[in-house]
This record gives sequence, structure tokens and C-alpha cells, in this order.
Amino acid sequence: MNRITRSWSRMRRLSHINLIIGSALLLVFGYVAVTLYFGAASQVRYASNDFPGAKKASTAFLTLSPIQRHIGYYNRGTAEAAVGDFEPAQADLESALEITPVRDECAVRINLSYVYEKLADEVADQDPDQSDELYDQSLQTLEDAPEECQPKKSEEKNKSDEATKRVEDKKAGEKSKQEGSDSSEGDDAQNGDSGGDSKKKDKGQDSGEGDEKSDDSEGKSEEEKKRDKLKERGEDSERQQRQQGPGGNGGRSTPDKPW
Repeated sequence: MNRITRSWSRMRRLSHINLIIGSALLLVFGYVAVTLYFGAASQVRYASNDFPGAKKASTAFLTLSPIQRHIGYYNRGTAEAAVGDFEPAQADLESALEITPVRDECAVRINLSYVYEKLADEVADQDPDQSDELYDQSLQTLEDAPEECQPKKSEEKNKSDEATKRVEDKKAGEKSKQEGSDSSEGDDAQNGDSGGDSKKKDKGQDSGEGDEKSDDSEGKSEEEKKRDKLKERGEDSERQQRQQGPGGNGGRSTPDKPW
């Protein structure tokens, strides 16, 4: 009888232990499943243009996951950049870059470079110096990418080269536009007196202005031709930036999708 009682007690203890282990494993499995769900949901919602939903899913992933947190920061920063929230996107993508493995670094750098580029676009007219600094930061972010994540002829390498060329063109265009503006102001100041004298000309002289303008293009000095070229490059840059919107084709209007 005592032997049966002892065996029964032992079986009960084993059942309790198995129940505890099973419950713990079930909780771990549920935790992992929920974490993976939010990680995948951020990608699916981004692909369906549900950027606020992608941001919420990424935030939930960051709250739950102690590992691969660079994915959460990258996905959330990418979703924020897609709706024009570039400052929080910058913070999240910079956080992702600090902890991302080398194999994933190029993806983070490409989108972070995009954010710097768009921030530069926003302040180009108000603060050319800050804009130029942000363009440099965008280019440096791409330049510092390790070779391990962008082998030659890879998709990452092509994207990086395209982004570099786009930012360099914008930077050159903004610089040209600024130089053209400064040159025009200087010429206006120098020609102030002559402008007053021209008002005193009679109507007979005015009638000959059309012929004089047609000859100006041929008789322009090298400085004037250079200024016209700078102005043209500035206008091209401005036109390209206007095409950057959702309906334009002048460049990437949204960052690359998350992992």
C-alpha cells in the first residue's frame, strides 16, 4: 500500500513539473509568435501604404523584442519617412544604424541618407548653409557603407550609386542657384545708375530695344554666359525637386520598404 502511495505521489509531482514546463514553453511560444507577428505586420502594412499602421506595429515589436531591435527602429523610421515625418525618422534610423549587423547596414544607410536628403530639400530656400551640410551628411552616410553589405553589381550598390548621384546633382544645383542669385544682385547694384538713365531715352530709342536684345546673346561676356549657365542649373534642380512628390518621377519619393 505504501508503495502504491509513493508511486502516486511521484506521478503527481511529475505531472505538476510537466504542467509548469509546458505552461512556460507555451508562454515562450506565444511571446515569440506575437513578436514575429508585429515584425511581419510592419512590412505588410507598409507594402499596402498603411504607414501609420506600419509605425504602430514597429513600435509594438520594439516593446516586445529584446533581440534584432535594429529591425524595429528601421521599420518605424522607414514608415515615418514615408509620411514626411523626417525628424523622428532620422532619430529611429540613426538608432538602427548604431546596432545593425554589417550585413544589414546598407539598407539602413540608404534610407537614412534619403531622410537627410529630404531634410536638406525642406530648408534649401531658407537656409542654404544648413541644406548644404545635410546634403554632405547624406553623401557621407552612403560613402561610409562597408563593402560587406554592398558587393559590386548588387542591388544595394546600385541603389547607393543612384542616391549619391541624385544628392550630388541637387547639391550642385542649389549651389549654382545661390551663386547665380548673388551674381544677379551684384549686377543690379552696379547697374542701378544706368537703369535710371535708360528711363530718359526717347521712344525712338525704345523701338530699337528688340534688335539690341537679339544681339546680346552673341555679344555676352564669359562672365554673363557663366551666370546664365548657373541659373539654368539652379532652375533644373528646382524643377527636379518639384517632381519628387508622389506624382513626380524626378527621384525617389518614398524610402525603400522595410525588411
